[in-house]
Amino acid sequence: MPDGKIPLQAEVYLDGEKVEAKVFLHVKGYKRARVTHIDVEGDKIRGLLRPRHSVYPLVEWKGNEVIFPINEHKIRIIIPEITLNFNGNLYVGGKGKGIFLGFHRNEIRQLEEIAKQKGVEPIGRESKA
Repeated sequence: MPDGKIPLQAEVYLDGEKVEAKVFLHVKGYKRARVTHIDVEGDKIRGLLRPRHSVYPLVEWKGNEVIFPINEHKIRIIIPEITLNFNGNLYVGGKGKGIFLGFHRNEIRQLEEIAKQKGVEPIGRESKA
């Protein structure tokens, strides 16, 4: 993964309908990523949020499944490779090919551990704990 975008096996649902989408763990320091986050890219996902616009929805992440609203839509993503337990608000931003999920420090640490296990080290200064 020299580009720091680790493809993840995932299923993405928009308003209950399975849609074609790619999901990546995008590691800090690669391809302009200032922080480790998750990208969700696909034709049906693109346009839910305009690029450089964001929302801060209530996100329910139980095990391998995350559910959150964007405007009047409901997103559900199943990512077998990532297990988190989180219930709270997360940053969801729009980008050209879709959306990205921004996390709190504790979840970022967990995501970066997964990246390291897959051979991708974050680049840049360590986050303050």
